[in-house]
Amino acid sequence: METNQILNDAIDKKNQSFEYRVLARKYRPKTFDDLIGQDFLVRIISNAFKLERIAHAFLFTGVRGVGKTTAARIIAKGLNCLENEKPTATPCGKCESCIAATDDRHIDIIEIDAASHTGVDDMRELVDGVRYKPAVGRYRIYIIDEVHMLSTAAFNALLKTLEEPPEHSKFIFCTTEVRKIPITVLSRCQRFDLKRVSELQLFNHLQKVIKEEKVNVDNNALKIISNSSDGSVRDALSLLDQAISINEKGSITEKEIKEMLGLSDREMIWNLFDFLLSGKSEEVIKCFDNLLISGSEPIMIIEDLLHICHLVTRMLASPSTVNVDLVSEYDLSRSTVSAKKLNIPSAAKCWQLLLKGHKEIQSSYSVKETTEMVLIRIAYAADLPDLKDLIDSHSNELEIKSIDNVIDSNKSPLKKNYNEDYLSSGNNIKISNFEELLKFVKSQKELSLYADLADRVRLIDYKVGYIECSIDGGDSDKLITSIRNKLDLITNLKWNIVISDEEAMLPFSKLEDLKFKKDKENVEKTPLVESLLKQFPDSEVGEIKEK
Repeated sequence: METNQILNDAIDKKNQSFEYRVLARKYRPKTFDDLIGQDFLVRIISNAFKLERIAHAFLFTGVRGVGKTTAARIIAKGLNCLENEKPTATPCGKCESCIAATDDRHIDIIEIDAASHTGVDDMRELVDGVRYKPAVGRYRIYIIDEVHMLSTAAFNALLKTLEEPPEHSKFIFCTTEVRKIPITVLSRCQRFDLKRVSELQLFNHLQKVIKEEKVNVDNNALKIISNSSDGSVRDALSLLDQAISINEKGSITEKEIKEMLGLSDREMIWNLFDFLLSGKSEEVIKCFDNLLISGSEPIMIIEDLLHICHLVTRMLASPSTVNVDLVSEYDLSRSTVSAKKLNIPSAAKCWQLLLKGHKEIQSSYSVKETTEMVLIRIAYAADLPDLKDLIDSHSNELEIKSIDNVIDSNKSPLKKNYNEDYLSSGNNIKISNFEELLKFVKSQKELSLYADLADRVRLIDYKVGYIECSIDGGDSDKLITSIRNKLDLITNLKWNIVISDEEAMLPFSKLEDLKFKKDKENVEKTPLVESLLKQFPDSEVGEIKEK
């Protein structure tokens, strides 16, 4: 008897060891009430069941671990729940159908992994089985996971059945790569994009799990896990599962989670960030070496700096929007201090350099050296003057004088003014001088006429309706006729254009080039622009606008 009892106890213990399930499976939602972060999906599906408007094909897409397959199984369970007379969005979980579906042994719920059934023969076998009615449930339901892995021929074999399936059949597709699915398939399904779960929702969910598991995990540790999960519930539960095994007794601390995930010491990372933005290259190198000695991964250091840079920028731009529930007290205090020393342009410059450096490190043969060069580059860039500060420092000392015109005012066609101030052309456009005529022509979209007037006409005298000039190039008679006809048409005036041999000014476009060249030389001699050009030697004056 004693021997049998010992043997039975050993068998029970052995069975119990096999009964352990990871948290991601143990806490997989069984109803829509348990599904977190997908309220929009739950509302639509629930209403569809209530209104009896259940589609024949669903497509769930989103990143890993947000509930695609889980939602598909809940729908399948609700469609075949025997406790209710009709399909329901809230399956009972107690009837034989629900229990069989929960245990993955329901004969009418066929779940297929498309990654291992990619061929056209697999789809033909599936299509052949669709015509058979369900054995025990209301519907014969096909859940195809990672559906984007199917071949083109397999998709084509499925198309006709997917468009007009038997009344007793339902299709539910799940994928992380919706762009790889043919548009012909997408158009036959109701598509739902499942979003990433927020850090706050993940944090609250993890708190419920550790309460159920009766383990003690520090809140800061849970925040780190939530942040590291990238919106995936499965990733968060997997990390928590791993964290629970860190020690047998006592609280699981933030430090232990950081060691598990290979994260850097927070204080050292913040010090490194401050050194970078202060331009202290020597301190940056020392701090980076200390982080490497402590076991931090170079790529993780850059990612931590990106998180800090984003937090500081958020604190600068809109402090009230920072979610204090998801930020540790230490990060909150350090970000407040750093924000007082920085401005948005400096933080944005740091972000761009970190982001570019992150890509360089991923493709580099030597991660350590590349990371160090990225950090030195950021520290050096911190010493470069901010453009706004540079302008402000000179603004009180400068008064840019007006620039002399390159054309003598007595001869300039741009400066002449006549009594004919306005042309009655419907829009009352002022063309009292040649420059205003050119602006008017350009406003009328007469670009070829504008080019002729600006590039080939050498003006001698101008009045409204009268132009005396000489012409650059040949075909002067033909050109004058074309200009006259076009001006007559757009101005509602008769224009008299006279060709003369008198000395004429350069064409308008060349005068403008000369004027800009002289203006540019004068502007470049002003103290403000001169200092800017010294600070940024590759830059040049591109445009001058009169204030």
